[in-house]
Amino acid sequence: MKRASVILLLVLLALMAVGPLGPAPVAAASRAAPKVALIVGPAGYATENYKRLADKAAAAALQYTPNVVKVYSPDATWPAVKQALSGASIVVYLGHGNGWPSRYRDQLTPSTQNGMGLNPNVGADTHQYFGEDRIGKEIKLAKNAVVIFSHLCYASGNSEPGLPEGTLEVGQQRVDNYAAGFIKAGAAAVIAEAHMGPEYYVRDILRGRSPVDRIWRDAPTYHGNLLRFDSARSPGYTALMDPETATSGFYRSIVLKDGLDSATTLAGAVGTPGGPVVPLEPSLSGLGVEFDAPNLAAPPTAGASTNLTFHLSTSDPRVLPAGLQVGVRWDALEATTTVAPAAPSPSPAAGSPAPTASGSPAPAAPSPTADIDPVTLVMPETPGDVVAPVAATVDGTNVTVPVRVPTQPGLYRLVGTIHGKDGVAYDAATQALMPALIVRVTGALTAVYDVPATAFATPGGSFDLQVGVTNLGAAAWGVPGISHRIGGAEAEPAKRAVLVARWVNLTEGADVAPAPEATALLPAGLAPGAAAAVTFRLAAPKTAGDYLLFVDVITPKSGSLAVAGVPPAIVRVSVSGASAPAP
Repeated sequence: MKRASVILLLVLLALMAVGPLGPAPVAAASRAAPKVALIVGPAGYATENYKRLADKAAAAALQYTPNVVKVYSPDATWPAVKQALSGASIVVYLGHGNGWPSRYRDQLTPSTQNGMGLNPNVGADTHQYFGEDRIGKEIKLAKNAVVIFSHLCYASGNSEPGLPEGTLEVGQQRVDNYAAGFIKAGAAAVIAEAHMGPEYYVRDILRGRSPVDRIWRDAPTYHGNLLRFDSARSPGYTALMDPETATSGFYRSIVLKDGLDSATTLAGAVGTPGGPVVPLEPSLSGLGVEFDAPNLAAPPTAGASTNLTFHLSTSDPRVLPAGLQVGVRWDALEATTTVAPAAPSPSPAAGSPAPTASGSPAPAAPSPTADIDPVTLVMPETPGDVVAPVAATVDGTNVTVPVRVPTQPGLYRLVGTIHGKDGVAYDAATQALMPALIVRVTGALTAVYDVPATAFATPGGSFDLQVGVTNLGAAAWGVPGISHRIGGAEAEPAKRAVLVARWVNLTEGADVAPAPEATALLPAGLAPGAAAAVTFRLAAPKTAGDYLLFVDVITPKSGSLAVAGVPPAIVRVSVSGASAPAP
């Protein structure tokens, strides 16, 4: 018995040395797996490359956690992204960035800036910005989460390719502003890398071995030009930038809570479910709602402001949305028509280095392990691809939406997107209910003529020609007369535009003196959108043959519209001894 007691004592001492065997494994198994959410927004031809970078980060994450959620364009809508980000410990976003200060706004606009550019609805190839106010109010991240921006404009202090980068002070504001909404959502660190994929950060944070600022400083893109400042938007946070030089090349930044460790981020995991995200989109399809009769309230002169109007009807008024918002997109339909880009230079072509924000070629990757993309670094903004909904005025079945006409004349398809009062777009089936409108955008000097295609006359005879003309330009043609008698002054005379009809001989080899041109006065001060009609009494050429009549407008201020580039009206006139055919 004494020997048995000694053996039992030795066994108990051994068990005490290795620690308790039961509770520890249970506790380890019950710790929540950190959720990693990867978002890829629509970014034109760069979208597929951004998906590739996100997939590499997802593969790295799966080595440490099964809770990995991917939401990629064209399914990256706000409802889907909001669901994916809920409770996430690590958030990755690749896509368009819209920050401040920028050329697009005179002041910070929290509804659209410092957030994400996402698909308005599933399947859309455009993007809609959801800004910092939506991020901060509607998303709840895991405690001490880390957000990683990859290939964004503005987030790291940069600008857009082809635009001036701005001063260091401007860069600092951009870094601080872009982090603010995500910090309100629960992030303890916001990292921005304009020229590197997110794989490195995802892997090193999930290892849980290092301070987050050390992970950032150990990145392959580190330049060693550290700039540190206190965050003005997020008190208690510190911002760091690592530009290519001391005052330029703002492509790396981090805003974080002091002392944040990657293990602390992992410990904040809340165990939210992963797996596929099912987009939750509102819909009006199948409810008997009809959108029809789209039109513009004023002539679509380049750069002008007008209203898009259409009718909204349903057999059941209760299904109509309250607080309707409408976004407008102008799709160019002619090869010579382009929607004015945000940046003065075109987007970089696939296979060539993209320009940096300063306009110079992007730097080469420092090493293969850096995962720096030499093809598509940061995508410049193209306003024609941005959906920006505004509140519509609904009066019974009539809907009115303010719009701005493109600055480039040409032929466009005007497409409206339907959104709820919260700015979230309805699904693709609802968008299909809204008819598109084909619009000819005219320049500041533009006329539309109404003339017959052909006319007939006898040599030396006279005939009448009806001509209609509409001023579709931005200014009136001339001014009305003003009558006043102050100090014996005479009345100010009216100034009128003139219609001119000129003859051109088409008879081959003929040397015929042209017939005299004809002129007719238009109403004084013919306003934009106004039309006038005149009847020319024309003398036909004395020689039989085929002729053209060119009809042009000469304004008091700008002279000939044809010389200014406005196509004249053309009438083909057959001069012969035969009688004109009956109408």
